[in-house]
Amino acid sequence: MRVGLGNVTVAGAARSAGASVGMVQHYYASKEALLGETYRSVRADVLARVDAAVALAERRHARIERMLARSLKQLLPLDARRREEAYLMQAFAGLALEDEAMAGHLRDAHRAYWERIALALSNGKRCGEVEGETDVDAEAYGLISLTEGMSARLLVSATRPERRWAGRVLEAQAARLCPGPCHHHPGAAASPGVVG
Repeated sequence: MRVGLGNVTVAGAARSAGASVGMVQHYYASKEALLGETYRSVRADVLARVDAAVALAERRHARIERMLARSLKQLLPLDARRREEAYLMQAFAGLALEDEAMAGHLRDAHRAYWERIALALSNGKRCGEVEGETDVDAEAYGLISLTEGMSARLLVSATRPERRWAGRVLEAQAARLCPGPCHHHPGAAASPGVVG
């Protein structure tokens, strides 16, 4: 049974981990420190998966638009693992409204996602896929916000059509931002139906 983050206790966490309360308290001075470390750990796992998706696409000389769609889909609750991660991220967002330390962790996560998307769009400018006048910072902000909003919706209702629509929306936004040909890998053509 899932316990809301607001109801987490050090004793409960110790019990779940099969450890003593003293052991948990040795590493974490407070419940907030334990939650913060949990959030950082989950965020690191998500970012590692995003980076792996980008690395795979780069090895295949994929277009920036495919890299964008694949990496953003890692943030959507489209399977059991990503659903648990998305649930945790949403729960932390709720805590962050009332706890400045949690808000700091959330800002760090947003910055990490935003930096990766902005870098991808900047790389797209260099290779010719992204138009030169594109404001990469604003577009990265929009893509992350859109993805997080869809993630929250999918946690509440994730029918097969809704999951498909979410993927298509991300693909369409990536295609909109990357209309040009890639000058580095001219054979890397845009293709519909990117699977994430």
